[in-house]
Amino acid sequence: MLAKLHSLSQPVRKFLIYSFVLIFIQTASAAAFENQIAKKTSGEPYPHILKKDTHTINTRNIKVLHAGEKYLWIGTSNGLLRYDTHGQDELKVYDNTNKLLSNGIFAIAIDNKGLPWVGTYGGGLSHFNGSNWKNYNTPDGLNDAFIYDIQFEKEKIWLATWSGVNFSKRDSQSGYSWKSYTVENSNGGLIDNWVYALELEKSGRAWFGTESGISTYYKGEWKAFNHSNGLGAPYEKVKQDNRAIMSMFQGQHHAAQASPSIPNIQTADYKPDYIVSMHLDKQNRLWIGTWGGGLSLLDTKTFTFRNFTTQDGLPGNFILALEEDRSGGLWIGTNNGLSLFDGKTFQNFSRINGLKSKFIFSLEAAKDHSLWIGGHNTLTRIVIDPTSGMPLNLQ
Repeated sequence: MLAKLHSLSQPVRKFLIYSFVLIFIQTASAAAFENQIAKKTSGEPYPHILKKDTHTINTRNIKVLHAGEKYLWIGTSNGLLRYDTHGQDELKVYDNTNKLLSNGIFAIAIDNKGLPWVGTYGGGLSHFNGSNWKNYNTPDGLNDAFIYDIQFEKEKIWLATWSGVNFSKRDSQSGYSWKSYTVENSNGGLIDNWVYALELEKSGRAWFGTESGISTYYKGEWKAFNHSNGLGAPYEKVKQDNRAIMSMFQGQHHAAQASPSIPNIQTADYKPDYIVSMHLDKQNRLWIGTWGGGLSLLDTKTFTFRNFTTQDGLPGNFILALEEDRSGGLWIGTNNGLSLFDGKTFQNFSRINGLKSKFIFSLEAAKDHSLWIGGHNTLTRIVIDPTSGMPLNLQ
């Protein structure tokens, strides 16, 4: 049945997936929010981290993190949490009982006023003005109610949705007037309407990570890339490690999708065109996390790819999160732990090093040389030595 999901129309696919997620989320008790942070293994008040600072959060997966000047914003599959990081140890919960339209939080961005914008799973876009939420949805001009990424470009806001890309520049009189890029209005320049990640270069070039590869738009010109252009490692390099964990992904949305560039390989554990995460680093290189095809590095000048897998030292081939710390180290969240890439080698960390979650869904580097790590039911903060670039509180 899952293998046939991709053949259904996009609205039907969304309905089925959304229905499943609603059932999943509703099974979590609302009482879970009464004591979000159950314990701190270090016993020290935040932010005085010594050896470990791991929080147990009873809200399933931590999908996205954003560290601001005062607050850490935590997006989960059961609501948005605002954690005071200045010693008050205060936690504020936002969900569909106090103005959010969906409890599934998949994107967080902070505007130039320090206020959060939140992309939700089926509830559109929400903006917090400090006291109240303003919601934007399809009646307001959005292509879709499923928002997977948010990026700011000066006064312009960009959204990755399941029906293409939305963007708008704020008008002081009328607010936001949403425009869009889709497969249809870009004549196929946008390679797929299911968009999961955005990155914006200072030059004005925009990158879009989709279900069928990546597209870029610059000065009226589109380019698109998928596995046939070098995105993602060959199946032979990953199949042995991927098959060992294939059962974990049965029933997942990712597992049901076909990869157009590899029609002869139909398996749940390998979708190299499926872009799960992206990061544009300080050297203007684009790092791309794929579903089972490992980590891809795209040279944004020559448009050539280099791929990394478990054979190169990664702990897993499903790249779920990417983040660059203040020392320039690239942190990689996978299906099998955390990795730090220094440009030459991968240094891997797992449960035996002190992590509490095997799956790393989100990463956020803070200004105090710390890294927040979101996993399954857990939130961990590690401190990075600015000289060596290595974590001080992982074994």
